[in-house]
Amino acid sequence: MGDYQQFVTDVTTRLSRMAKGELYVAGDSLDRDSLWLTFLESFPAGTNPRFRERSEYDCSTCRGFIKNFGNVVEIHDGQVRTVWSGVSAADPVFSVVAGALDAFVGTLPLSGVFRSTEAQYGAKTTRTLRDGQVEVWHHLHGQVAERHRTEDVGAARGTFDATVQVFQRGLTELTRQALDTVVDLIDDNALYRGEEHGRAVAEFRSLQNGWTQAADARAFVFANAMNPAARFRNTVIGTLVQDLSAGVDLEQAVRSFEAKVAPQNYQRPTALITPAMVKAAMKTIDELGLEESLQRRFARLSDVSVTNVLWVDNDTQSRMKDGIEGLLMQAATTRSSGARLRDAKPEEVPVLTFMKDILPGAASIDLWVANSHEPHFVSLTTGRHPDAPRLFTWDNDFAWSYNGNLTDSIKEKVKRAGGNVTGKLRVSLSWFNHDDLDLHVYEPDGTHIWYQEKRNKLDVDMNASGPYSREPVENVTWTGKVPDGEYRIAVNQFNKRESARAGFVIETESNGKIEHYSYERAVSQKETVEVGRMTVAGEVITDFRPGKDMQAGSAGKDLWGITTEQFVPVSTLMYSPNYFDDSEVGNRHYFFMLKGCVNDQPTRGIYNEFLRRDLQPHRKVFEVLGDRTKCEPSDDQLSGLGFSSTVRSSVVAKVTMSGGRRRLISIQF
Repeated sequence: MGDYQQFVTDVTTRLSRMAKGELYVAGDSLDRDSLWLTFLESFPAGTNPRFRERSEYDCSTCRGFIKNFGNVVEIHDGQVRTVWSGVSAADPVFSVVAGALDAFVGTLPLSGVFRSTEAQYGAKTTRTLRDGQVEVWHHLHGQVAERHRTEDVGAARGTFDATVQVFQRGLTELTRQALDTVVDLIDDNALYRGEEHGRAVAEFRSLQNGWTQAADARAFVFANAMNPAARFRNTVIGTLVQDLSAGVDLEQAVRSFEAKVAPQNYQRPTALITPAMVKAAMKTIDELGLEESLQRRFARLSDVSVTNVLWVDNDTQSRMKDGIEGLLMQAATTRSSGARLRDAKPEEVPVLTFMKDILPGAASIDLWVANSHEPHFVSLTTGRHPDAPRLFTWDNDFAWSYNGNLTDSIKEKVKRAGGNVTGKLRVSLSWFNHDDLDLHVYEPDGTHIWYQEKRNKLDVDMNASGPYSREPVENVTWTGKVPDGEYRIAVNQFNKRESARAGFVIETESNGKIEHYSYERAVSQKETVEVGRMTVAGEVITDFRPGKDMQAGSAGKDLWGITTEQFVPVSTLMYSPNYFDDSEVGNRHYFFMLKGCVNDQPTRGIYNEFLRRDLQPHRKVFEVLGDRTKCEPSDDQLSGLGFSSTVRSSVVAKVTMSGGRRRLISIQF
């Protein structure tokens, strides 16, 4: 028969030990009915007296215990253990019964946390009177520990189930790479009050490590669901990890996080690049053998093959890479007219016509370098190691950098931002950091054009909210009738976020003429700078009177070793490197390299927009590399003026033809 009282004692003792920790439930209500039947049917043959008139364990008291406590489990060392584990091991009958119950419950999935409104299930003994005698019946019984009791079982279980779901989603959806990135940001002090979230990230990352190594992942989730880190996914720092795990751009994800937790004028102290990103980029660089390719310098005339030069000054020929022998220049036979160059209106000639009909016969070329050409100043760069693999999308190691380390003009930036640059009149604002500058234009009748009253004219308004750009623009364009009269232009600092790269540039355009006016001081919070007053007649700007501290394009100034507002000799004329050797990759630029033009500032030799496709996944790292591996100034560099084929512009050239004739030409781009 077995020792039932010992069986009861063993079960009660086992349950008491389990109750010192958290208890969980396996299976559902239907499984509890099956558990009771398993108990009744698990006795070895010949030992089950259940069909007697009465038996100690075939009663409602024992049934109540088994249905309520029989499927309760603990999680010990990552393993699910039932209340029947190891019970009555020495008993030939009840060890079999306990083993059957243990095996059955072991097949059931974990379904929730154990909570009850009852103080106990079952009873230790009951008594009945039979034939005048008192009979004592022993039953399965157990106390419900105080920690497992509650008045609202549904709410308690619902809260636990919700936590399990959040925890499970966090473990499966939040990637290790995203967690590592956030840890790096916190360690680098690149996240607002990041140190406050460091412990939460570390705890969740530790839990995720444990989960991936757990023999029973479901048991691990249940066992750790009470840990505060289980709800990490739904915390503010968890939303940052969510965004990064979902592939959101690092800059955008951090800005979204900072919008939730940071003051409006918070300025992040460091760039958003992490050691993990650097490691991944360097792995690619190493695999492709590009380490030497990252070492850049200014290009010299001797670096450039004569086959990639469209025109060269006679004094410069001997310095070319392939020498005079490789240079093929068409000799012109135009007879000199003997006329002197007069102050006359230049001939307007499209650049393609200039290249085809005028350039082959030119003996010398001088360009009128105006102040308005300041954004067109350009330097040619190359690699320090000619045999290193290429970095860019074209098959050579040359690149270029416009003044201010920009690759295109303000107009081009406006176009990229979706602004209209084809109207009759345009006023554009450009600046170089994360500040929120606002352009204000007042029409002659007092109409105020600004971000709150765009009047269908202001079509680009950047850095008002994230994601922020370090090449922001604002743009006002008149496509319909342009009123005659005086216009007032101002710039207001709506939100100062940085002190680096302060100041701004205003670009105006009408009738194909582009002018620039720069402000080189920092604009304080809420300060308004009076840019100037602009007179328009017949839809054309006829006069511009700059405001205080605005630098206009009328007086000459020293730039890159030359003085503007005068003619400067051209040494060579070439296409941009993406059009060298009959390549045609992207937009073509025309470079007029000027004698004596020397860029005296460290210049970027790497731009993300130039990178070959397999390097694009590491744009963030290359952005930093480009900024930190600038080309150091050299006296024998190739610098001058550059003009894009996609941007409407012009430059006046004084051309002396081979026969002595001199021509004043406005080259139209």
